[in-house]
Amino acid sequence: MNIEERMREIILFTQIQSKILEQKTGIDRDRWNNLRKAKPTAKVRAEEVEALSKEFPRYAYWMVTGETLPEAGQVSPKIEQQVH
Repeated sequence: MNIEERMREIILFTQIQSKILEQKTGIDRDRWNNLRKAKPTAKVRAEEVEALSKEFPRYAYWMVTGETLPEAGQVSPKIEQQVH
């Protein structure tokens, strides 16, 4: 799984609307809608990675590396789903 796929998983798992992401991050909703697609048409930009990391800090490490550190509160949506 690459970073775009992990970002998509976060967006879909949290069910956050692109409109809300746009309001919270200042990044156009079309960019967020693009990330919802199984095959995005545009590459992820650093500003989107930073914005999603700030919005969902518990997924930041996993989003960037694909690894988790549960002892540090860094999980993936899959781990969080198993806990709840």
